Amino acid sequence: MKYVRYVLTALPTIIHYYPYLNKCSKKPEYQTITERFNKAQEFLRTVNRKAFHIVFYISGQEKLPKGQVIFTPNHTSNGDPITMLCTADRPIAFLSKKEVLKMPIIGKANKTLKGSFIDRADLRSELVAFKQIDKELDESPELSYVIFPEGTRSLGPDFKLGQFHPGSFKVAYNRNLPICPVVMYLTDRVLNPHYHYKKYPIQVRFLAPLYPADYEDMTTKDIANLLSQRMAIALEEMKKSDPLLVKNLNGYSDKKISKVLICKKDIKKR
Repeated sequence: MKYVRYVLTALPTIIHYYPYLNKCSKKPEYQTITERFNKAQEFLRTVNRKAFHIVFYISGQEKLPKGQVIFTPNHTSNGDPITMLCTADRPIAFLSKKEVLKMPIIGKANKTLKGSFIDRADLRSELVAFKQIDKELDESPELSYVIFPEGTRSLGPDFKLGQFHPGSFKVAYNRNLPICPVVMYLTDRVLNPHYHYKKYPIQVRFLAPLYPADYEDMTTKDIANLLSQRMAIALEEMKKSDPLLVKNLNGYSDKKISKVLICKKDIKKR
């Protein structure tokens, strides 16, 4: 029923924006990447307002440098790209698995934003995707990329960080770009059918960027270890803040909040 409600409330917005997303995904020359991003962000923010009811708690964005960067967020659900797009302060594209192309709307939006796709069954696919990212960054100086260093989603209900793949930092390393770690908590509940909040708090924390001068003597494995440690600390801090945010945002009592934070069905899955 949760998904049915989402579809029904978001459908008019999807119908309105779909022709634009479809045209952009098929015609790379149609409009600039900034115009495409602004339209995609407008679309997702409208869907959020009408259907998802997410309230974003954003911190650390003032730390971000201007220009091209590589964002490296943690990954817990298919809602992560939506969160990044809704809160981004600049045009972004995503490195995603090729299966995303089959997802309704999300696949079109990703192509619209010049996203790159990996076939995880093909080892050469990563090299091809990185070459495409280089090409897109060369052609669009205003564009930044989002690469999830875990490579796949971490599992609930605790959503601890998975192992970071050093290859995730090669694009930044080879191009001497700032690496901007991002920690998000908790996007999973928005799309999880076991949770039914009136409003969903999602914390988005931009940590201090790692500049080329900071990592010039490091390997990509060193970078992965360092950022994993920093992001894990931030994630634990955000987990502690979550119960009060859920309680205040939804007006739950102490008794109610103890029942709605973690779904018993999700615990059984573990």
